[in-house]
Amino acid sequence: MRAIVLAYHEMGCLGIEALLRHGFDVRGVFTHADDAGEALWFRSVAELAAGAGLPVFAPEDINHPLWIAKIRALQPDVLFSFYYRNMVSDSLLAIPRVGCFNLHGSLLPKYRGRAPANWAILNGETETGVTLHHMIARPDAGDIVGQRRVPIDADDDARTLNLKLAAAAGPLLDECLPQILKGTARRVAQNESEATYFGRRKPADGAVDWRKSSTQIANLVRAVTRPYPGAFTHAKATKLLVWKAEALAASASGAEPGTEPGTVLSEDPFEIACGEGTLRITYAQQQGGVYCTGAQLAADLHIVAGARLGQPRDDRSARKRKTRVLILGVNGFIGNFLSERLLADGRYEVHGMDLNDTAIKRLESREDFYFHEGDISIHREWIEYHIKKCDVIVPLVAIATPIEYTRNPLRVFELDFEENLRVVRYCVKYQKRLIFPSTSEVYGMCDDDEFHEDTSRLILGPIEKQRWIYSASKQLLDRVIWAYGKQQGLKFTLFRPFNWIGPRLDSLAAARIGSSRAITQLVLNLVEGTPLLMIDGGRQKRCFTDVGEGVECLFRIIENEGGRCEGQIFNVGNPENEASIRELADLLIDKFEKHPLRDRFPPLAGVKEIESSAYYGQGYEDVTHRRPSIANAMKRLNWKPVVPLEESIERTLDFFLRDHLASADAGAAADSSASRARPVAPVGVRSGG
Repeated sequence: MRAIVLAYHEMGCLGIEALLRHGFDVRGVFTHADDAGEALWFRSVAELAAGAGLPVFAPEDINHPLWIAKIRALQPDVLFSFYYRNMVSDSLLAIPRVGCFNLHGSLLPKYRGRAPANWAILNGETETGVTLHHMIARPDAGDIVGQRRVPIDADDDARTLNLKLAAAAGPLLDECLPQILKGTARRVAQNESEATYFGRRKPADGAVDWRKSSTQIANLVRAVTRPYPGAFTHAKATKLLVWKAEALAASASGAEPGTEPGTVLSEDPFEIACGEGTLRITYAQQQGGVYCTGAQLAADLHIVAGARLGQPRDDRSARKRKTRVLILGVNGFIGNFLSERLLADGRYEVHGMDLNDTAIKRLESREDFYFHEGDISIHREWIEYHIKKCDVIVPLVAIATPIEYTRNPLRVFELDFEENLRVVRYCVKYQKRLIFPSTSEVYGMCDDDEFHEDTSRLILGPIEKQRWIYSASKQLLDRVIWAYGKQQGLKFTLFRPFNWIGPRLDSLAAARIGSSRAITQLVLNLVEGTPLLMIDGGRQKRCFTDVGEGVECLFRIIENEGGRCEGQIFNVGNPENEASIRELADLLIDKFEKHPLRDRFPPLAGVKEIESSAYYGQGYEDVTHRRPSIANAMKRLNWKPVVPLEESIERTLDFFLRDHLASADAGAAADSSASRARPVAPVGVRSGG
């Protein structure tokens, strides 16, 4: 059976050895170039493959059409992924006739995602394992072929546990590979109700929080000790790396009741009070120093009983200021969800401006959220001051609905181009990083089946079709930003959201005046019992993207790890969720009829087709499809949307229905209260008003 292998790590080496052991014809091995900044403790897949006479490649983007074509030419029957680090596209998964299989270091469905061994130790698990499973579009979610359980001992760290998992992988593959060859491998669906997902870990995640229990801190030390970056704390301004530690129970602790967590209890042994219990540091080092015992470290740094460990308090230079993000249009659909995501991370301050705060009231009590009610075209001094003050600027203010493009094109140009150009120039003046949204309409009537950020043509309609003034304004500003980046060093990233949907998208009130997204307009029709209007029959296709996934991609753009987003354009959409507006309406109707609150709304009034000119005016023109390529986001951000369209529709519909009923019930209660409070006029006297 012809196989191609995507592999890295010790698991990758063991997987290749198992395939060769069982007679697979390995046509090619795809791996990663070693990272010079990573402490490598495992064998090299490239060296093993080359030594076995196998063709070996290290593509920067395995999902690029050139590599897809090369892999297709190898005619693989099966694909195996052994700890390969990048997402694999549907186009690649569709090539092997037998299927695609992945080896994952946990007992799926638990601990999907990155660094499963580290997370299992961190969370105090006593057992994990390895799973061979079918690969699908969603990470680590395919049917299970086989599993092996692995105990986690009290002295295991991430390295020893990974080696135990690798040792268990051999017998698992010896069991499953012959079944795959014979076509008898089992398929057991994962129980989604038991699924857990964990993301990648960063060096900053190793900070010790002394308020936690000694067991939790000891687990952190085990999870990130060498060859990983290590758990760390501070003695005044000196950073201490903790490589090995022991948790002492509260009963064995020398701490007096009420001792502040982080207080040093003794220097030899080096013991520190925790939120519960005591931590004994066995081995550690100061940053830039040498590996030594905890007792020697305490002596070398003159750390005595009663001293406090933790984040430096009196050394401002040692504290990292939170990144300040300015969001103009913070009350909008993207702005309010993005603010929530940034605040949840804990490393960001959000400063926002908008005309009102209807969607962000839930955030206004948050410590790092600052809102100013204002107008971008009036409060220019406030905007300039905050651009100078903040680190990342996200201008989301725009007129962004088709009915407004055709009715008020000059206002679209003034706001979407002129006012935003002012923001761009402030960013150039103060050398701030700019994250600018173009929206999917920028590419207009592009004739590619799939729109690529860097190669597709940007095509607009005739001048008389005033609808294109929005696209022209955004596209021209994209080009201006690009020129500022090339000529004056502006740090920027452009992103194009493709039809994001979800709760708090806009409002039914906006839909009543035609100033909303298509799905909101359709929900309004359902709520009010009016016909669902299909503009030009609803044949236009869109790729709908769940707002949670879209915002996660935008968050990674703002995070900009390693500067990977500088000067880049990202399509942020879900090409798998392509549906026409008519298909969207049919799905909405189906969900509406099955909703538990259905009986509180009027009967369905059906669907009515209408010409676009009758609804939007003569200046309107539309496109039949907007299908994005997301290869750049997959490659640079390791981002791939997986939420199906039906799930997003269901959550969006549920939000609008419940919000509408809550508003109606509140209004009825207010009317009833006012009626009861109204004074009764005496007999024979006419009441006022």
